[in-house]
Amino acid sequence: MTHKELISIIIVNWNGQKWLDSCLASLHEQTYKHYEVIFVDNASTDDSVVYVKKKYPWVKVVQSATNLGFAGGNNLGFKHSKGEFIVLLNNDTRVEETYLEEFIQAFDEIPHLGAAQSKIVLMDHPQKLDACGAYWTDSTFLYHFGYYKNESLPAYNKAQPLFSDKGASMMIKRSVIEKVGLFDDDFWCYYEETDFCHRVWLAGFECWYYPKAKVYHAMGGTSLLFGNEYLQFHNFKNKFMSFLKNFSWTSLITILPKYLVINGALSLVWLLTGKMSNFLAYYHALWWNMLHLADTLRKRRTVQKLRTVSDSAIFRVTKRNPTLRYYYYLFRGNIEALGEYEDAHSI
Repeated sequence: MTHKELISIIIVNWNGQKWLDSCLASLHEQTYKHYEVIFVDNASTDDSVVYVKKKYPWVKVVQSATNLGFAGGNNLGFKHSKGEFIVLLNNDTRVEETYLEEFIQAFDEIPHLGAAQSKIVLMDHPQKLDACGAYWTDSTFLYHFGYYKNESLPAYNKAQPLFSDKGASMMIKRSVIEKVGLFDDDFWCYYEETDFCHRVWLAGFECWYYPKAKVYHAMGGTSLLFGNEYLQFHNFKNKFMSFLKNFSWTSLITILPKYLVINGALSLVWLLTGKMSNFLAYYHALWWNMLHLADTLRKRRTVQKLRTVSDSAIFRVTKRNPTLRYYYYLFRGNIEALGEYEDAHSI
């Protein structure tokens, strides 16, 4: 099918000037011509805005007076968008020239598709995947499928449904966003795309990995500028809040105790190994959720009105448990070993 719908590409930026030539130049070369680029600057202190306005005058620049984070920045960009399809794209990426042309085809091929993630490979190691998205697991941790694996393996070159797409390169139907909302502004960064995808599934749409569209990603280009404990706080805070908003009470009876026990044990490991900032980040996140519980429960009532499908039905499609070796390598931060680890689905 030949598409002529307008695609709005939202790029959130914070002090990312060094990445912008690669990203914006690759978008300028797209074979699909019906698109607009909305560049949201989160109060950068470098020359990003002046640079884009001067060198890429075809880009629509939206400036925020404060740093709204990835969540708030994309929400602001969406308010300025006009497209029937929305692409969320990290500033530290480079896309192939057929990226948009291939990406939009996913919505012809996959019934009930609400959001899709492209193939994302590492910019410095293009034979390696960033990740294909994530499955839900019984541990309450996400299984980042394909993380640092060989991008040529058959398992990572077929379209497939996942619990969560990655916001580094995601295409979404505007009508879906208008129904379920985009990101929760309180998330700021981390887990916002998973929370969004969960709502997509609850509303009866689906989230898929679609490898025909391809992106090169520097991976953490902006987040590396923040301290680890800061990111850990948002990670724990947002996961707990998302669980409370999105899961049924029946699911929460088993999910919340597992989350608290496993992460409580992990926090003790941090304490015993001298990682005090990470230890404190976890309990800071729990305290934040206690203080904002009334707000979260109000959000929950809104989310649950979207529900057209049970958690168990979603899990039948989006849950997959890796072996313990996956968690061992993940918690040790041994990326090379994790990439070499082969599960039963990687052949």
